[in-house]
Amino acid sequence: MMNISIRLFLLGALLAAAFPALAQYEAIDRHARRAPDSLRINLPELVNYLVEPARDEREKARSLYAWLAHAIAYDDDASREDRRINRTIGDILRRRRGTCFDYSLLYAELCRRAGLRCVPVSGYSRPGLDALALPSTPNHSWNAVFLDGQWQLIDPTWGAAPGQDAFTAAFDADYFLTPPRLFILNHLPAMAMWQLLPCPISPEDFSRPAEALLPMVEARDPCYAYEDTIRAFLLLPAEEQRLKEAEATYRFHPTEENKRAWAQSIIDYAVHLSQLAEPLQQADSLPAFLALQNEAIRLCRKAESYTPPLPWQTEFFAGLLINEAVALNQMSDEAETAEQELGWLKAAQRSLEEARQSLRSLPEDNYYRQYALQQCAAYLEAVMYNIRRLE
Repeated sequence: MMNISIRLFLLGALLAAAFPALAQYEAIDRHARRAPDSLRINLPELVNYLVEPARDEREKARSLYAWLAHAIAYDDDASREDRRINRTIGDILRRRRGTCFDYSLLYAELCRRAGLRCVPVSGYSRPGLDALALPSTPNHSWNAVFLDGQWQLIDPTWGAAPGQDAFTAAFDADYFLTPPRLFILNHLPAMAMWQLLPCPISPEDFSRPAEALLPMVEARDPCYAYEDTIRAFLLLPAEEQRLKEAEATYRFHPTEENKRAWAQSIIDYAVHLSQLAEPLQQADSLPAFLALQNEAIRLCRKAESYTPPLPWQTEFFAGLLINEAVALNQMSDEAETAEQELGWLKAAQRSLEEARQSLRSLPEDNYYRQYALQQCAAYLEAVMYNIRRLE
């Protein structure tokens, strides 16, 4: 059997023609590395400097990539402790250090200011080309950038790493605009569309050694229009994108950890809807308020079916139900018939009883439980009085 290193070398030789010669970027790379340090915390002026000599979108993207790889160091301490130190773009620039999430976030912001479409992509990575047991949650972040009419792949974090890894040694490539069929050998997006492949691979496929995966990728017939999926996804509001990404991440790799992350995203979206509903809690907009509240309540129930809620989530859910009951009670005053009034009052009763049940699941010394249970009792007494009056 042919030695693995020889096979990889041959594959690299066959595919080397697919890569632009790195020499074409020497001038723009040199310009980026010479950016004055005084521009580092002034993004508008920094980006203007970086893209000034660029002749096209590709050179713009390369200059930003080269500067980031040169100016920001990988934060080994934060990575080792599995925690985020940088909270903002400004933190990354001031500290000059970051994890892969920081690199992808900063690169996306640099691109935005340079007029390039770019998004961070989260997923799974492997340091070598051997078989891999896929982590239970995404462990890496990189970028997709829209250049010359198509999406392309960049990893500014690994571009900043000194020296060659097994991938770059085998395929004579770096992590700037790497062809998707090669990028997939050590980068598996949590959302399949960001593979940019005509037929995406599965987590099980990715767990194979790269030498087995590459022929599999190249042999597949087209089965998926990822361009259409990306286009529809990017038209969604940011809050919906986060929700869709969390769901897709779980469905692609259904681990318990990804399920909990999806449940958290569902709650986050329910909070967003509740914030949208808040200014509608007026007599002339109660139907619109209730529509948003009902959807937020439905999402909370859905999240609870996936994982037990945290105390603050139970408090939030009970608050939604109480607010819904108050709005239904208000609407009953404007009912056109006694039957309609009774229907709204009974719906308010059900909401209050469910809120009370949820609150009782909280610890007895929980302050919100004590306060909200008193609210529930008072509202329920008023609602039941009106129900008895109509029955």
